[in-house]
Amino acid sequence: MKTKTTQLQSVINDIHSTNGQISIYELSKRHFTTVRQLERNFKKLIGLSPKEYSNIIRFQYALSLIKKSNQNSNLLDIAFECGYYDHSHLSNEIKRNTGLPPSLL
Repeated sequence: MKTKTTQLQSVINDIHSTNGQISIYELSKRHFTTVRQLERNFKKLIGLSPKEYSNIIRFQYALSLIKKSNQNSNLLDIAFECGYYDHSHLSNEIKRNTGLPPSLL
């Protein structure tokens, strides 16, 4: 199991280094595996799909930018920087993950 975890560690490192903005297809290409095999291994060892994990990392990055900005930067700029389609997409993610509207962060 340690070798599988070690193999996934490089995938996890890629997800973190791109702040969750890498596609699962690109991850599978970089690590010489199929998308389906990557999903199976990730789900088995981590408990989440690589897409779900990437979304969590991307959301955490967005939250860190929101906290650092102190209202100096608008939500649209942060949304684009984090790979969200628009500010509404980021707002919906904030509400879904925290239960709070973005104005209360």
